[in-house]
Amino acid sequence: MERKLVRDYELRAVDLKRVFRQFKKRLWMVAAAALIGAVLGFALYTLYSAIKSGNTVYRIRNDYYIIFNYKDFPEGVDFYNAYTWDGILRDDPIVNVALENLQGVEKQQIIDSVTGEILGDYRILTVVVTGTDKELIQKIADAYRVALPSFADRIEMLTRIEPWTDSQIEVYDAYTREGNAAFLGGFMGLLVSLFAVLVYGIFDDAIYTERDWIMRYPDVPFLGKRDTDEYRANTSYLLKEGGNYIEVSVSDFKMDIGEFERMRGADGVIIRLSAGKDKTEDMDKVVYTLKKQDVNIAGVVE
Repeated sequence: MERKLVRDYELRAVDLKRVFRQFKKRLWMVAAAALIGAVLGFALYTLYSAIKSGNTVYRIRNDYYIIFNYKDFPEGVDFYNAYTWDGILRDDPIVNVALENLQGVEKQQIIDSVTGEILGDYRILTVVVTGTDKELIQKIADAYRVALPSFADRIEMLTRIEPWTDSQIEVYDAYTREGNAAFLGGFMGLLVSLFAVLVYGIFDDAIYTERDWIMRYPDVPFLGKRDTDEYRANTSYLLKEGGNYIEVSVSDFKMDIGEFERMRGADGVIIRLSAGKDKTEDMDKVVYTLKKQDVNIAGVVE
C-alpha cells in the first residue's frame, strides 16, 4: 500500500494552478530581489570603476580633413587606413614637431596619450588625446594642430591636412558599463528569487487549490469558488434547499461549547477557505475538531 502511494505521488501531474498562485503570492519578493540585485550590481560596479580608473580621465577628440594627391598618386589613399594613421600619429615625424611646441613634456607622455581613429570617411582622421592631466591633454591637442598639418608637407602622397574641429576637453570614463552591471545584478537577483520561490513552494503547506484540499480531506466535498457555476451546481445537489448551514473559517474558529452545540443543531457546517493563506496545520485543527464534536461538515467553499 505504501509503495502504491509513493508511486501515485511520483506520477501525479504538476498542479499548475497551485504553482501560479504560489508565484502570484510571492511576486513582490521576486520584484524586490531583482531591484535589490540591480542596485547592488550598479553600486559594486561603480565602486570597482572608481578604484580601477583612479583619477579623473580627460579626453579631447579633434577631426582633421586629409586631402590626398590623387593627380600624382591615384592609388595613394590605399596606403592609409585607420591602423596606419594610428601608428603614424605616434611616430617621430609628428611627435618631434609636437615636442617643439611643448615645454617640459616628454616624448613618451605624448605617445601614451595619442591615438587615431577613422570611423567612416577615409578622409576624416580623428585624433584622440587622453590622460589624467587636464592641462597636459589640452597642450598636446593644441600641439597636434600644428604638427599634423606639417606632416603633409613632407609626404608627396598628401596635399595637405586641415584641422576641422577644435573640441573642448571632456571628462572621459573608460569604465562606463553601469547599465550592464545593473542589468546583470537584476537578472541574477531574479534567478535567485525564482529558485527560492520554487524551493519554498515545495515546503509550503498552505492550501491553494481543489487538488490540495482533496489530497488532505478527501471526505469533505469541495463546493467550489463562491458565486460560480461550479459552486451553484454543487450546493444545489449536496446541500438542502433552504437548509441551515453555518460558515466557519480558520481565522474565526473558536473552542466554544455553545457554538459546537449550535453547529450540531444545524444541517451542517461550511468551511470558508482562504486559498494560499490557510495552512494545513491550522485547517487540520478545524476539520478534526469538528469531526470529534460530531459536527456535519457539508463542504468547503473558496
